[in-house]
Amino acid sequence: MYGDITSRGVVEVIVLAGGFGSRLSPWTSHVPKPLLPMLDKTLVERVLDLLPIDEINKVIIAAGYRIKDIETYFNNLDLEFEVIVQPEEEPLGTGGAILNCKEHITGTFLVINGDLITSVDISKLVERHNHSQVLATISLFEVEDPTRFGVVELSKDKKILQFQEKPKLEDALSNLINAGTYVLDPDIFKFMPGGAHSMERDVFTKIAPMGEMLGFEFEGYFVDAGTPPSWLESCRTCFNDNRWKEGSNVDGTWIGDNCLIHDSECQESFISDNCEIKNSLISNTCILSNSVIGNDCILINTLIGENVIIGDGCNLENVIVDFNAKIPDGWKQSGGRYPNQ
Repeated sequence: MYGDITSRGVVEVIVLAGGFGSRLSPWTSHVPKPLLPMLDKTLVERVLDLLPIDEINKVIIAAGYRIKDIETYFNNLDLEFEVIVQPEEEPLGTGGAILNCKEHITGTFLVINGDLITSVDISKLVERHNHSQVLATISLFEVEDPTRFGVVELSKDKKILQFQEKPKLEDALSNLINAGTYVLDPDIFKFMPGGAHSMERDVFTKIAPMGEMLGFEFEGYFVDAGTPPSWLESCRTCFNDNRWKEGSNVDGTWIGDNCLIHDSECQESFISDNCEIKNSLISNTCILSNSVIGNDCILINTLIGENVIIGDGCNLENVIVDFNAKIPDGWKQSGGRYPNQ
């Protein structure tokens, strides 16, 4: 039998957080994506919330962008486990990032993609792996449209037979997708090429035909918080699942502390601390802290950065607004970024 976490009572975790977060720029030009606030916590804290504290002794953050910011952040956090920030000097892919953390791994370990909002039960995933004799157990989630994901084919005994990367809908082997959380035996390193490589394309495709991969299906939710629409979906998921302690639920909108909302209609939105909104319509929109929205504005499906001032009579839909932006009265924009970059 490969590594046994249960017998040791501890587990080591790698959080893959090396990306630039370019799809969330210009926000990520100021703050690395793992440290962006999602309601009352950062994205990386929401990932760490998944971990069963009594089974964890070490978390390795595989970081590749604004590494000093991430190190400073964790130095100021009081956590019940050790955190190591492992620098990734150049993009290494998922496999290369894991291999880059090898020096910190002493046994069977867990890997989580660092931008996931998911309901997977980590303890059950680990338990499933510990009762198997395989190199890897990965979480699987069923979706209606698997074309944006890595799809798997399962045997009757839940072994993964093959992987299929982003297939056409008519060619998809199943509706089960790789949900970004793995338990791996350290012998997996023997199958990993050096340098930059993909875990999914270069490693899992090798070991699946060997019968060395197990699938763990779960229900609930699975969101990759990597784009403006999925960021909003992730906020909504955390809100609906009561994954927040600070702030208030006001008619289906999360509102942080010290906000002033004047005669405005806020629909299913997320408004951080110290914001002011004057007689406007805010729908499915995320507004970060210390921002001011003027009179008679309409904001729909939009991300507003920190310290933003929006003038009167503005209409924004599907826009991501940079930190510290000042938008003049009457500005109208559909799609894209403000300012245009």
